[in-house]
Amino acid sequence: MLRIVEQSTSDALRQRMEKAGCAFDFLVFAPEAVDTVDQALHGQAVDRLFQHIKAQWLEQHRQLVVDPSVADVPPPNMNWDLAKARPRALGRDEILQLVSVEKTGRNPESFALYDAFCEPPYGTRFVDDTPQALFKEWLDLLGLAPDARVVVVDWVDNFNFNGLASDEPDPARDPWSDYFDDGMEWWGVWCLSIWNPERRTLGVLAASTTD
Repeated sequence: MLRIVEQSTSDALRQRMEKAGCAFDFLVFAPEAVDTVDQALHGQAVDRLFQHIKAQWLEQHRQLVVDPSVADVPPPNMNWDLAKARPRALGRDEILQLVSVEKTGRNPESFALYDAFCEPPYGTRFVDDTPQALFKEWLDLLGLAPDARVVVVDWVDNFNFNGLASDEPDPARDPWSDYFDDGMEWWGVWCLSIWNPERRTLGVLAASTTD
């Protein structure tokens, strides 16, 4: 059983990230002492994050349709099926790329989390925080510290972005949620789960956006 932890801290940090224009959402969980932290538990954390994102979308829609001029706008739809996911645990070098604050120019071959953090399609506006400081604060909350023997699982590593990877259709490379449709257009998509054994926290993040 996973319980959400650091909720007030996460809510406050999420607001600051949204104010800056960052595209990521996230949650931090703590498993029970008797839980085995395996891929299935990582998947539960991802599922809970997607429930959270969908609830946020529906709440935003509820507030939107209060205006009579848009009252007929249908609610957003979001489906996911983690049974179709092909998760992969990242290696040490890939984890080090995730925590780096060196710009890579959005190299698609790298795990340039900092670039994605700073450069969503509409740009960012870091007024009250420097991007490096806010990024490091976010990583700390997620438990993404490479010196803590973290386990990071990538849930979107196998996606086929350009449709040219094979002449034959390959359902195994298709996104497992329509949440990723926007990011697959060009900006990219993210979905990581992060187990920090020293803190016993399981953080999860996701992003998918377009212009």
